[in-house]
Amino acid sequence: MQRVTKLLPALRAQLCEGAALQAAAVRSINFFNAPNGPSVKQVAIEDEWYNRQRNMFSLLEKEPYYPVDVFVAPNAVVCGDVDIYGGASIFFGAVLRGDLNKIRLGNRSAVLDRAVIHAARAVPTGLNAATLIGDKVTIEPYAVLRSCRVESKCIIGARSVLCEGAVMESESILAPNSVVPPARRIPSGELWGGNPAKFIRKLTDHERDRVLDDVANHYHNLAAMFRREALESGSAWRDVEAWRSKLVEQGEYQWINFREQKYLMRLQHEAEAMEKLTT
Repeated sequence: MQRVTKLLPALRAQLCEGAALQAAAVRSINFFNAPNGPSVKQVAIEDEWYNRQRNMFSLLEKEPYYPVDVFVAPNAVVCGDVDIYGGASIFFGAVLRGDLNKIRLGNRSAVLDRAVIHAARAVPTGLNAATLIGDKVTIEPYAVLRSCRVESKCIIGARSVLCEGAVMESESILAPNSVVPPARRIPSGELWGGNPAKFIRKLTDHERDRVLDDVANHYHNLAAMFRREALESGSAWRDVEAWRSKLVEQGEYQWINFREQKYLMRLQHEAEAMEKLTT
């Protein structure tokens, strides 16, 4: 016990020295050399106001292809063997993962919030397992597509699932919360729904001629608005900087290093545990 009592001051000194070094290291990191690009100001990561997430990157030597008029939301993820064609849009939180096979997204097609598109290595039908999506296709939020084929002018309802080998022919609609089993085919001009998906009715001429086009054009125009704001001519970053400067001038802008606080709390708990050993 006497030996532990003698070692306690030395251990406390080492803990305090480690905390000081940790705090100095956190404050001295140069975030201008961050792998995802420089920040507007040299600030700690806890204080960063801008999203540094990489939304497009290569995978297994496969790089996504997309023209300049494609909108990809800042927090969407497109990686691997993915081809996106003109006017298409990937909205917030959506994921296109071309790791096991190819993904193709046609002209003016829209992948809405948190939808997931990926592909398997093989499908039960023995055909190509790539996920192929035609033109003017609307994939509503939380839908999941895996190694399926969707022809042009289709609507896939929210939270629906298209399994491996499923096919949706042109000008067809899948109702929300539906599941299309593997290798199932939805004929052209029909509305399907349910789990498993079954035929509900034929689409009207108005739905085939106007509604499918109107839905695709609506999301295309909405994506164009987001894309314009993301360009250099947009003013969002100016507003953020002006608001930050205003808070600094008013003395209301405070930086809290949560990582350092958690580290110091852990050191305090360890010191209290050491004191209990000596009593």
